[in-house]
Amino acid sequence: MGLLGIGLALILGIGMRLTAATGALLMVLMWSADLPLENNPIIDDHIIYALVLVALALANAGHTFGLGRQWEKLPVVADNTWLK
Repeated sequence: MGLLGIGLALILGIGMRLTAATGALLMVLMWSADLPLENNPIIDDHIIYALVLVALALANAGHTFGLGRQWEKLPVVADNTWLK
């Protein structure tokens, strides 16, 4: 359910800060669940995906390709900035 929620929020471009943080945390936890690593620990798909999630949030991808602008105009999001 967590992956579904993160995926839907990323596709829609809403709550990018929160979604990127939780998605990156989930990817790092999945990476650590596979210890000891059989591959290169730095160039692992989980680490790359976590970096991509952070880059999407920093680039305001939700404003460009999603519903981020409309999302931030909602009163509940304007009152709670952590939902941006």
